[in-house]
Amino acid sequence: MINVFVFLTRCVLCLAAGLAVASAQDLRLITLVVPFSAGSAQDVFARMISEPLGQELRARVLVVNKAGAGGTLGAAFVAHAKPDGDTLLMAASGHHLSGVLYPKLSYHPVNSFRGAAFTGSSDFVLVSPTSFKTPDLATFVARVQAQPLAFNFASAGNGSITHVGMASFLDRAGLQMVHLPLKGTGEIINELLAGRVQAAMVSAFSMQAYKADPRLKMLATTDTRRSDQIPELPTMHESGYPHYKWTAWTGLLAPAGTPIAVLQDINRAAAKVFEEPQTKARLQQLGLTIRSMPVAQFESLLRDDWSQTAAQLTHIKNPLN
Repeated sequence: MINVFVFLTRCVLCLAAGLAVASAQDLRLITLVVPFSAGSAQDVFARMISEPLGQELRARVLVVNKAGAGGTLGAAFVAHAKPDGDTLLMAASGHHLSGVLYPKLSYHPVNSFRGAAFTGSSDFVLVSPTSFKTPDLATFVARVQAQPLAFNFASAGNGSITHVGMASFLDRAGLQMVHLPLKGTGEIINELLAGRVQAAMVSAFSMQAYKADPRLKMLATTDTRRSDQIPELPTMHESGYPHYKWTAWTGLLAPAGTPIAVLQDINRAAAKVFEEPQTKARLQQLGLTIRSMPVAQFESLLRDDWSQTAAQLTHIKNPLN
C-alpha cells in the first residue's frame, strides 16, 4: 500500500513539473537586446528588471548581449526585427551619439525605432587621481589651462559618451588635453588609480564602488542638480559652468512600426516594475534616477535629445580622434 502511495505521489509531482515546464514554454518570449558586453551598466540594468518586467507582461524576458561597434550592432539587430514588441533594445544616450558620429548606419537612431518605456537617467562625474593634487574643479582647470596638452584624459573609446562628454567640457572650459581611448570603464578606472591619466568623465553608476577610495578625487557632477548618491559633490553649474550638462537617459526601444497598443502595454509594465520599492531602491543605488513617462512624452524626449546631441557635437573638433 505504501509503495502504491509513493508511486502515485511521484506521478502527481512529475505531472505538475511537466505542466510547469509546458506553461513556461508557452509563455511569449521577449528578447531584450543589450548592445554592450556583460557587466556594462546597461547589462546590469537589463538583467535587474528582466524578471519583474516579464512577470508584468506575462512573458519570459531573455537578455541577450550583442556588443560591438559602439553599440550599433545591437541597435541594428533590433531596428530590423519584426515590429511586434517581442524584440526590444536596452538603449541609452550613446544610441543617439553613435547615430550622429556614424551617419551611414543601416538604421536611423530615431526614425527606425519607437519609444516603449523611459526608464530613467544618470549623470557623470569628472574624476581625477588624488596624485594630480587638484582638490576642486577650479584648481583642476587652472592647472590644465597653464599647460596645454601636457596632461591626458581617458575614455571608453573614440566617440563614446565618456569621450564626447569630456571633450565637450574641455571645449567649454577652453582646455586642451591628450585623449587616451580605452576599451571600457574598467580600464579607465585602472588608469586613474595608477595615476597614468589625469582625468576622465565616468558615469555615477561606475563610481559607486570608488566613492571612498582615497586614490581618486571626484571634482563635480554633470547634471544641473546635485546627485542623490553623492549630494556633497558640487555640480558643474555650481562650479562656474552653468551651460554645461551631460547626462544619460535609458529606455526601452522597439522597432518602428510596433503598434501603439503594444508600446503602451510595455510602458505600463515598466512603470509598475519601477513602483516596486525594492527594485527602485536597488536601481537608485546604481546611480540611476528612476522615472516613468507616457509613450508620447518619451518619444518627444528622444527627438529632442537627438537634435541636442547633433548640436553639441558641432562644437567639438574631431570627436572620433
